[in-house]
Amino acid sequence: MESYNFKVDLKGIIRLLSDNLYSSDHVFLRELLQNAVDAIAARKKSDAEFKESRITVTYRRNKSGAQLTFADNGIGLNQEEIHTFLSVIGQSSKRSDTVRNSFIGQFGIGLLSCFLVTNEIKVITRSAAEEKGYQWVGKSDGSYVVTEVKKKVEAGTQIHIKLTGSKADTFSEREIVNDLSEYGFLITTPVYFDGEEQKKIVNSNFIPWRQPFSMADDIMNFGEEIFGETFFDVVPLIGDDIRGYAYISTRQTNAGTTVRHKIFLKNMFVTEDGKDLIPRWAFFTKCIVNLENVTPTASREGFTKDGKLMRARSQIEKCIFDYFISLSQVDVRKLKQITRIHNVAIKSLVVENEQIFKLFFPFLTFPTNQGELTGFQIVDASKKVPVHYCADVDDFRRICPLLEGTGSLLVNGGYIYDTSILQKLPQYYKNVKVAAFEDRSYDKLLAEPSGETRRELETFLIYAENALRPYHCSVSLKSFSPGALQALYIPGEDSFFAETMDESTLSGFFEGFDFGETQETDGGNRLYLNGNNSFIRGLGRIQNEEAAGTIAQVIYIQALLAGRYTLDAKKMELMNKSLQKLMEYAIMGGSDGGE
Repeated sequence: MESYNFKVDLKGIIRLLSDNLYSSDHVFLRELLQNAVDAIAARKKSDAEFKESRITVTYRRNKSGAQLTFADNGIGLNQEEIHTFLSVIGQSSKRSDTVRNSFIGQFGIGLLSCFLVTNEIKVITRSAAEEKGYQWVGKSDGSYVVTEVKKKVEAGTQIHIKLTGSKADTFSEREIVNDLSEYGFLITTPVYFDGEEQKKIVNSNFIPWRQPFSMADDIMNFGEEIFGETFFDVVPLIGDDIRGYAYISTRQTNAGTTVRHKIFLKNMFVTEDGKDLIPRWAFFTKCIVNLENVTPTASREGFTKDGKLMRARSQIEKCIFDYFISLSQVDVRKLKQITRIHNVAIKSLVVENEQIFKLFFPFLTFPTNQGELTGFQIVDASKKVPVHYCADVDDFRRICPLLEGTGSLLVNGGYIYDTSILQKLPQYYKNVKVAAFEDRSYDKLLAEPSGETRRELETFLIYAENALRPYHCSVSLKSFSPGALQALYIPGEDSFFAETMDESTLSGFFEGFDFGETQETDGGNRLYLNGNNSFIRGLGRIQNEEAAGTIAQVIYIQALLAGRYTLDAKKMELMNKSLQKLMEYAIMGGSDGGE
């Protein structure tokens, strides 16, 4: 058997890099910057006396476009290493795996990214351990040439790139400076830019966590300059090989909001996407954080989802959570303010996490019939009065006026997350009773009338109950607002079935079915008479059962109409007959309806 070696189409690989690995061709600047940083770090490891590290980026326009040069005084390459590391794709320029683990770049891959913007790369390099310098020229067709440089060159590496056509327009001097400033924001080695319009150090930044002591205002200003907005507060992010800050937004946010962070690995900018690192529940923060011990993806635009990343995420989550725990103990006012700003956002979190529920619930706000109340106030009220919630906003609005002056508490759970939160409340507060508002809840929430009013209407209530029994409706006496409202009709859950059983047109359908022992039922329908209404209180004077029943039927019909319930043929007939009877009583002078 004869073995063969793969042949590599370099241009095909470049297309793969462009289309699948890198998000944009701007990454070549990051790769060159990373190579320079790694080369300097390698020289520092091999030479303890080496101190004056520097990276210089030179930009010059010419007739064909622009010339871009990256120069560092790092460890450099000898002739053997040039063939090994510049011409073998994927090979690291670090001397051993032990040393390599402290870097994130791979020289061959990083250099290859330059072919995204040019067809030719020239490298001039001299190893810090030798006196000879070499020039390597590589082309996108896969060919390269190595020659010895006759003149003396400084130890380190220079990479020369020609930008032509659209690439020269895209990578203007200003664009290159902006990219270098972003990628190299945390780099400790000074990066000098030498251009035609600007000459500056692009990374001369004040980094608060590197200072022995930083004032709170300095830290806040640091975040505001980076993100271009003001913040409510800042949370230090400190962990194993983690340094940074989480800034709390002053604007309302939600879990679906795309948040752009500044996430670095070994001081090199990696990504703005924090979905795998920043806890999802902390979406009201913007973070700048530098990591030392996570694994980058092949493109170095993200992180490998492994144990290292999960540990980093856990530490960041703990820092933010501990901050809120601390506020609950030493600055409740600030915690209330944060919760008020991000009320809806935080509600989306408490439904999923017990710790977050216990921490934030007391400060969340909910609309109620007694105004906007906090979770703490709702829990406190539940110890004194019945507390119910409506899962529908319209139900809440309909019921609220009836509870005026009753002392009962009704929470509007019709907004997103509120019902889910209120349903979980008894799980975390064992002695709290908060129930969903149902038809039978009226009995608990509506106030009881005075004993005197109940005694005055005792006989009328019996007559009214008898008059409405054929219509599957019971009668109760309560006191509620507004006082002008005579009665309130509430249909029961099983009212349709009870009325259907009474329809002769369907009697044959149920023939032969065994319903067991049946009891007479009112279908759950209930007519609440208002003890605060003067007309209702005056009905106690009526001693004639027929007259009292007729009036009760009229009140029943009026309550149906007020509630916008449809009157079927049976109820229409009742309305006509009862009104006719009332008119007859009026014509007769009320002789049968008085005392």
